[in-house]
Amino acid sequence: MGDWTVIGTITLAAVPESVGDARRFATETLPDGDRTDTVELLVSEACTNSVQHSRSRFGGKFTLTLSECGGAVRCEVVDDGSPTLPTRREGGELRGSGYGVMLIETMADRSGHFVEDRRLHTWFELD
Repeated sequence: MGDWTVIGTITLAAVPESVGDARRFATETLPDGDRTDTVELLVSEACTNSVQHSRSRFGGKFTLTLSECGGAVRCEVVDDGSPTLPTRREGGELRGSGYGVMLIETMADRSGHFVEDRRLHTWFELD
């Protein structure tokens, strides 16, 4: 991929209500297209993980940055990290939650995470 151009950034309190705000921000910022529903779902999953699992949930914030490059879209969520890295849940038992990482890995063309300055960066890209 070439150089990514940031098309929007929003920083929100790490509370459940902010997940809907992040989703709305993404759909309003990105051009309408085939990927809109997928971006909306995956942004929701990534932001929910920040709200539920990161140190940001203790009165902190998370930041969502949207970028584009040659028709591809990149979404990155940065939070205060946690003692463990995001992992994909395995196993066949039914659960009400815990599928966010699996959805991101399955539905995005590329995805990952890294820690920089004790902050967790979770990202995914859609072509």
